[in-house]
Amino acid sequence: MRRALVPLALALAAFAAAGCVMPNGQEVVVDRRGGNDVFTGNAVLLEIADEGTRCRVAVRNNALFVEKRWVDCRYVHARPAL
Repeated sequence: MRRALVPLALALAAFAAAGCVMPNGQEVVVDRRGGNDVFTGNAVLLEIADEGTRCRVAVRNNALFVEKRWVDCRYVHARPAL
């Protein structure tokens, strides 16, 4: 029985870590008008829809998991250079 718990624990740890890794891409900021009530403003731009009005971004929610969602491109801004 103990042998079965080790692979299960490793699989759960890998699954949890995969939800915490931010993908590569252009770093952007999504302002509060874009529905920023459930996630932090920092995001990564993944794609822009054909019509140019919807942007798919990866954002970190308040539980620190990464979610991918579509938002209005008006609320997605390039991050200033440091």
